[in-house]
Amino acid sequence: MRAGLPVTAPDVLVVGAGGAGAPFAARLSEDPGCTVLVLEAGPVPRTAAGLPPEVRCATVLPTVRGPGPYTWWHRAEVAPGRTHDVGRGQGAGGSTSVNGAYFVRPRADDLRRWAEAGNPAWEPEAVLPLLAAAERDVQFGGRPGHGDAGPVPVDRRAFPESPLAAAFGAAAEALGHPVLDDLNDITAQHGHGELPLNVHEGTRMSTALAYLFPALDRPNLTVLGGANVLRVVLRDGRACGVEAVIDGTLHRVHAGQVVLAAGPVRSAHLLMLSGIGPAPALAEAGVDTVVDSPGVGATVSDHPDIVLSAPLARPLRPGPADPLFAWALNWTASGSTAPGDLEVLPMLRPFPVLAGHPAGAELPVIVALQRPEGRGTLALDPADPQRPPRVRYRHLCAAEDRRRMREGVRTAADLLSSTALADWVDAAAWDRRVFDDDRGLDEWMTAHLGTAVHLAGTAPMGPGNRPGTVTDQWGRVHGVDRLRVVDTAILPDVPSRGPAATAVLLGELIAARVRGLPPHGCPSPRDTGRP
Repeated sequence: MRAGLPVTAPDVLVVGAGGAGAPFAARLSEDPGCTVLVLEAGPVPRTAAGLPPEVRCATVLPTVRGPGPYTWWHRAEVAPGRTHDVGRGQGAGGSTSVNGAYFVRPRADDLRRWAEAGNPAWEPEAVLPLLAAAERDVQFGGRPGHGDAGPVPVDRRAFPESPLAAAFGAAAEALGHPVLDDLNDITAQHGHGELPLNVHEGTRMSTALAYLFPALDRPNLTVLGGANVLRVVLRDGRACGVEAVIDGTLHRVHAGQVVLAAGPVRSAHLLMLSGIGPAPALAEAGVDTVVDSPGVGATVSDHPDIVLSAPLARPLRPGPADPLFAWALNWTASGSTAPGDLEVLPMLRPFPVLAGHPAGAELPVIVALQRPEGRGTLALDPADPQRPPRVRYRHLCAAEDRRRMREGVRTAADLLSSTALADWVDAAAWDRRVFDDDRGLDEWMTAHLGTAVHLAGTAPMGPGNRPGTVTDQWGRVHGVDRLRVVDTAILPDVPSRGPAATAVLLGELIAARVRGLPPHGCPSPRDTGRP
């Protein structure tokens, strides 16, 4: 990694070193003939030792502790009239450096749904080899469809066995939910089991640790932190570089190709600041339209979630080696056409513990709707387009979403009230009457509503002749040569599991395409970035 200004005109300039950007840049730089420059807004140390303890430690959630160098925050409306400050990752590894180390693959139904939207490269049979190549699965690396030599460690037993997680498993079985030995079986939709984590020896193995840091000594890879990209420079219908503030100085950096991998909020924001987006909204914000692309920010989706907290029979004092997450339950809501659309995820370290206190008096359980019908929007702030864009999730505005979330909350309450958890939960101190009435429960859900910070679909992929698409299946932006988006912005909708593994897949899949590699066992032409 060079100090000072990078190469003057790299072959590929990548904006963002996060969940997809780090794998993409690292894989691309395996070709010594390709010069790669990565500009990252947050810090980029050179080794794991340069990461702060809260970023390395897999039992800590940095966003719970508030703003810091590896997080950035924006105001968002999760439902009409209800706003939150939403924290996202930045710096080396992006959100994979600050998340819960949940590393669960997208389901085959997700991949098939995206393929049927005009993206055949995303068929389950096509991407499964890349999912396997990315992982080093401790338990199932030798199984068909899994990998044992990839950069990302995947471990269901990364921590000592949790009696609390085991109690949740017993409670789920008592309610009739089957056990799944592998939650990373992409065909599995219903069941509970040990949660796959990208954790090794207590360390959250972000994409910085798994991909970026091992590649930093390559002479053709330059990574700069503290680089705030302002816009993509477009000329004669093609991207030719970016404008960025680096070390307090404005630079115009030229490149053969520009790749936006800044995350679903910032990548869409940069598209709009560069004149690619809905023309009326761009005009309102004073941005000249280069490509009228109505799909930018028009149909975003995320997982609505609610934290249900039950009083503990005694304070929970997790030890240093006790996990944050270790178990999950997924199932299909009654009457739902979206398989595996509900998830219960107990937090085995209460919020006060995550905030630095020794114990917690309540047991938090996350209930999430994994296949929401509702869609939100992302738009420029017309008063100041440089400010973070306005994100309106519109969670639980759809009646079907509210109905399914009620089932999720009630199921979580049943788990917490079960005999299996009687030694943990103080049932006598817990008033459950709010769960009995639909109207009262809806009011309670609205008051406790949050978002999983799994945003997708801010620049959805699909054929150029399909209304609302922004990129093709390889992330190439319609209407602009040599510009692509490589992060969860291009997914048509949010995957039905947490998106970290899908973000890695994005980087792997599109890097293989750009390099002309045959990831699926068949010849693939080298991709120059042209539509």
